[in-house]
Amino acid sequence: MVRPPTPPGHWLWGNLPEVRRDMPQALRDVTAVHGGLTRLRMGPASMYLLAEPDLIHEVLVTRAAEFRKSNRTRQSIGWHLGDGLVTLEGAAHRRHRRIMQPSLHTQRVAAQADTIVALAEQRVASWPPGSEQDLLSEMADLTLRIVCAALFDLRPAEDERLIAAVHDFAASLNWATGRAFPLPRWLPSAGNRRAREIINTLNTQVYALIARRRATAAAGADLLSMLLAARDADTGAPLSDVEIRDELMTVFFAGHETSAAALTWALHLLDAHPDVMERLREELGDGPVTMADLPRLPLLLRVVKEVLRLYPPAWLFDRSPLTDLRLGGYDLPRGATLLVSPWVVHRDPRWWDAPDEFRPDRFADEPSRGHYFPFGDGPRLCVGNRFAETEIALVLATIVRRVALVRADAPAGRSMLLRPAGEATLRPGVRLRVTVTPVSEAGNGA
Repeated sequence: MVRPPTPPGHWLWGNLPEVRRDMPQALRDVTAVHGGLTRLRMGPASMYLLAEPDLIHEVLVTRAAEFRKSNRTRQSIGWHLGDGLVTLEGAAHRRHRRIMQPSLHTQRVAAQADTIVALAEQRVASWPPGSEQDLLSEMADLTLRIVCAALFDLRPAEDERLIAAVHDFAASLNWATGRAFPLPRWLPSAGNRRAREIINTLNTQVYALIARRRATAAAGADLLSMLLAARDADTGAPLSDVEIRDELMTVFFAGHETSAAALTWALHLLDAHPDVMERLREELGDGPVTMADLPRLPLLLRVVKEVLRLYPPAWLFDRSPLTDLRLGGYDLPRGATLLVSPWVVHRDPRWWDAPDEFRPDRFADEPSRGHYFPFGDGPRLCVGNRFAETEIALVLATIVRRVALVRADAPAGRSMLLRPAGEATLRPGVRLRVTVTPVSEAGNGA
């Protein structure tokens, strides 16, 4: 067998100490030295880091049928998400994707654009001038409320308990995915006991929501209505409550965590680059931004793309070959864990000029295929990518028109770098507190 290069490491633990200390940076360091396909020793196990765009396209697109999600992924997130789009494979995945896609189509997003803007306006209005806000927490709560309103037609009076439960659920899932090796569910650890309690609490509320909607038998255009009305193309059978629950869990988490992280990074980067902020405010003008306005706002769209390049929320995922195979001149065993990281590729100087710098104008031209894939690629391309990009653009435009959010702990040092924490999504590694100043007081250069 021809094995990929393996970086030196601890005699027993291999590369695990560096990965546990700072996984996003460790993966970049390995790629910089060893190139596009590297074998990592993670204690007794091996993982393979794939960082070559052509090989990534091969795995995700042209040879996608030869791979599946790894056992590690199914173990670490399966307890929380069940059998939803993230974990399903083969025919079941294609079936659920066909059901989910219409609710996230561009036309459906357009119908919800006013709701997205209105909720963002309400959030900004709730911040007193001069107050300090926890930026990630605010964005997570806002994007979850957008998911509840836009995808499930839930109103604030009925979703407060559900929102609190989903926040706990997201924290628990980040805990589970942050471990190098998933704990067995039967292990009576404090983390497992807490996870079980959180999952059961949210399950109770989600199944009650499904039951209420079934009882009304009211047809609607939201995602939950589509899931309830869906029928198998071959058998005519509806989705079970468990299948609907699993898809709801997936959307509740993926539909708000990724957008919340991206918005947090976007606002931080704009604060650190007042020249870009000033240009963006000039482009946006005075009135509220609608979805119809987006095509005439090229800088806003470039900012969103550049944020997703620098800090792709779904920064790491994996595939596992169904058989022994050769990839890039190396032999990979059946069942191996193959890591794919948009974060690593997006910051590789082989493909990007000054990759660590925030330069939205680099997206005046389309990037080469395989060099930019913040939502994955191929048959498992994120089904909600259009919804997420539109949501991020509309919320970002609404906020920057109204207020300046300046990092509270660095008033004279906006260029202070934030190291990302590699959890289920790529979040800032520290709490990011910002001071709120109305744009009318701050001026365009804030």
